[in-house]
Amino acid sequence: MTSRTFPLRRLAVAALATLTLATAHAGEDGGFSAGLQANSRTTPADVGLPVFSGAVAFTESKDDKPGASLGAWVGAFGLQIHALKYRVASSPAAVAAFYAKELARYGAVLDCRDPAARVKPPKEDERLRCDNAPKAGDFEYRVGTARNFRVVSVRQDGEATRFDMARIELRL
Repeated sequence: MTSRTFPLRRLAVAALATLTLATAHAGEDGGFSAGLQANSRTTPADVGLPVFSGAVAFTESKDDKPGASLGAWVGAFGLQIHALKYRVASSPAAVAAFYAKELARYGAVLDCRDPAARVKPPKEDERLRCDNAPKAGDFEYRVGTARNFRVVSVRQDGEATRFDMARIELRL
């Protein structure tokens, strides 16, 4: 997997790491539950965003899936990730504009191309930020809080446009 693809495998590793860390902090109370869930039956409704007109689900190999849902929890602490991948013949700018508008239904949209969107807020701050700048010509938008957000990344992929979308929820 290249660094330009949406990190579905990295999200799975993050879910496992989160479960491990949460277990270490769960305490000695034997009354809590813990679990791990994963499946490939993710839908756009799980992410809370529509699919761009004409887009088709995208897989990178015969063993790959176009979507995944991952979850890990220990007691009240948990992580839930829903992610989908698509390709479409439209331009990256058209796809990005569509998703910027769709994401705005959930609040102020961060454009990760803007350096201000990558400034780390103070430790206790719940404001969302972008981790990295997208490559030149690519788009990434986020909306929500640091613990509950949606993200869409868009980039040129040969003659088509590739876009990935996800919803990530963290309960602490």
